[in-house]
Amino acid sequence: MTIRRWDELGDETLVQYKVFHVRKSRRRSPRTGTEIGFFLMDTPDWVNVLPITEDGHVVLVRQYRHGSRRVSLEIPGGLIDAHETDPAVAAARELREETGFEARTIECIGVMNPNPAMMTNRCHAFLATGCRRIGDLQMDPGEDIEVVTFPLAELDGLVARGEIDHAIVLATIAFWRARRT
Repeated sequence: MTIRRWDELGDETLVQYKVFHVRKSRRRSPRTGTEIGFFLMDTPDWVNVLPITEDGHVVLVRQYRHGSRRVSLEIPGGLIDAHETDPAVAAARELREETGFEARTIECIGVMNPNPAMMTNRCHAFLATGCRRIGDLQMDPGEDIEVVTFPLAELDGLVARGEIDHAIVLATIAFWRARRT
């Protein structure tokens, strides 16, 4: 069977907030002709940054996550601001704001769909190398962040033990691993 694109019949806005827009989208199945409603969430694209210091450490952040109701160990990342046309600029900004670090080089290592079943945005994964601390954190009012570093050799152990369990962080690490092999 050939999978085909569904006909888009219309959208109804359910709620609109500063960083996301939820809508009910009516679609028609090309296989059955049935009209079905899907809930979609529009949000700006995101960036994630895997920062590696000059001396071979990975820079991570701990922060409370309301969805999981616990502190999460992650890499820095966030929304691409409306005025930022280059995701690399957003990645460098997020790295600086959330960690106080700056990278000598920053390169895109992959782009992913965080949850294509219901989200319309993409997440751009970056590798930042030659990172060094240049200042204090510049947290948003809704952020409480602790910066921690680990020898890069310990990254796989953090993943294996479930200490890092954020899906798009794991995907960014997978992009990095795939480029190294």
